[in-house]
Amino acid sequence: MKWLLIGLVALIVSVSVALKALPDPGYVLFGYGNYSVESSLLVFAVVLVLAYIGVRILVRFWQVPARIDEWAQRRRDRRLQRWYDDATRALVEGRPERAERRLARLVRSSEAPLQAYLAAAQAASQRGDDRRRDRYLQLAIQRQPNAEAGILLQQAELQLASAQSDQAQTTLARAQKLLPQNARLLRLQMQLYLQQRDWHRLRELLPDLRRGRVIDQTAWHKLAVQVYREEVMALSTSADLEGLSSGWKRLPSPIQTDQGLLAVYIEQMIRLGAHEQAGKLLRQQLKRLWDQRLVYLFGEIRESDSAAQQNQAESWLKAHPEDPVLLLSLGKLSLRNQLWGQARHYLEASVRHQPLAETYRALAGLLEQLEEPDAAAECYRKGLALSSEPGAAPSLPAIAADLPDVDAARPEPLSRSA
Repeated sequence: MKWLLIGLVALIVSVSVALKALPDPGYVLFGYGNYSVESSLLVFAVVLVLAYIGVRILVRFWQVPARIDEWAQRRRDRRLQRWYDDATRALVEGRPERAERRLARLVRSSEAPLQAYLAAAQAASQRGDDRRRDRYLQLAIQRQPNAEAGILLQQAELQLASAQSDQAQTTLARAQKLLPQNARLLRLQMQLYLQQRDWHRLRELLPDLRRGRVIDQTAWHKLAVQVYREEVMALSTSADLEGLSSGWKRLPSPIQTDQGLLAVYIEQMIRLGAHEQAGKLLRQQLKRLWDQRLVYLFGEIRESDSAAQQNQAESWLKAHPEDPVLLLSLGKLSLRNQLWGQARHYLEASVRHQPLAETYRALAGLLEQLEEPDAAAECYRKGLALSSEPGAAPSLPAIAADLPDVDAARPEPLSRSA
């Protein structure tokens, strides 16, 4: 349609010019040395137009090979893109075998994009073929050496997903030489050390994670508490109270105020026999913030003045009359002070508010001592049912296992912490 309109316009213009030129066709003379050429202006114009058209046709013919190459390249690009789209769809649909078959055809081409090699490695990793995974990634480095750092990070991520900690550590060491202080590198190092449970290296990594905004403040705090918790647990294994205390004092102040980690520290103090120091610290913390984990530990402390300890717990009962953990601790303190009637009252009140296996066991032991075997057997039965049926009743406040692990695999908004 376009060329038809152009031809129609050209015809109208040429007819108009011819009609205009008939009364006076004009005169053109070209001379060079002894030679000259004469023509009317109209004929010269027609020859000029024909010459222009001829040159354009020759140029078109000259460009034919290049246009054929360009057409073939577009056709190859469309085919490669079709293969890549089909492979990506198969990969997200959970069909790694089909995805790898498509991608294997794609990466044989020297024009395959970097994403094709990475996707092929991912498909091979999902199939559990580590050899093919690493071959695809090595081929990607050979084809695109400028992208080596990013390819190594992808390889380390796939190795961590396959729980290949040693291989991932070697790969990350190579990547670190190319990309020091890279956010993705730091995240993968964090995942590696968590997988290896290497708390010492994680502690050294904490400042970089904070400065690099790798995880948000909440996740960073959880990770820091987890790392320092493991350090406190390690300090207590040597049965050295002085080492435990000095190690605790070296912790950052914000970490020392974490209730979960503080419960771990007090639990270790009790295990090492530092009951008086643990009781003093526990009272200070409960005065600042009520926490059932600390209340439970208060019932485990054996202070020299057990009557004063029980009086302290009973004073808390005024503000927390229905706290089942406080009632359990009071029951244990009463048993220790041989106040059988009070112990029974507190333990029975505790199970009314929240049935706990430990409370039933303590109450059953007391009832046996009071020569009530039937009631004691019933309490043992209920306690055993709670212990053997997960979810049947809430458990006691967790102490050492209370702190959740950091979800290191999920990227989050980043923030800087103090």
